[in-house]
Amino acid sequence: MELEEIIAIHVEAIEVILNHILYIRGVYPAQIFKKRRVYNTPVFIVAFPALNSYLANILKTVQNLLTNAVQQLKLELIIYSNEAEHKESYFLEMQPGQADFTQDQYLMDYEQQLRAALYKFADRVKHLPKLGQNAKFKVHIHTTQTTFTQLSHDAQYQEFPWLQSTESPHQLKQQKLCLLPLSKVDKVGLRMEAYISN
Repeated sequence: MELEEIIAIHVEAIEVILNHILYIRGVYPAQIFKKRRVYNTPVFIVAFPALNSYLANILKTVQNLLTNAVQQLKLELIIYSNEAEHKESYFLEMQPGQADFTQDQYLMDYEQQLRAALYKFADRVKHLPKLGQNAKFKVHIHTTQTTFTQLSHDAQYQEFPWLQSTESPHQLKQQKLCLLPLSKVDKVGLRMEAYISN
């Protein structure tokens, strides 16, 4: 399987996972999500134009970075009530060069692992307290200074600019928190972790 196809598979999985987090954690009302069947399991995808556009721009950026030889990329979805207080952080680490589909050409194992990861995630966060109506989210991409510089000078990102974060990448770790083990999808080089602050 070509690297381009592997990256497209990664981006689809990331889209599903980001939407799944937003739906399961109740960041937005359930009414703005539509049920779709992906990986032979029902998932909820945002059906609100402004939010769709934001997520589409994130996914486009991730796809371009992975296509342009960024070998490892970490995406962080942060749920917060105000800028000074991050409640939850979900990390998606992508390593498309480590994906191995030689024994899974029809992606049966891949779908099974992702389906299991979605169910495990829902099960592990169901006991967390509700976020409340003032919950918001943002997405950070952890990458190198060189990649950021290239991104900020790329004309296609002028309407959706990426800014360098002024926050410490481990700001959440300074608070009292618990580490919630989620899932690693071994065959596709995709790993997911969460830090939940108390």
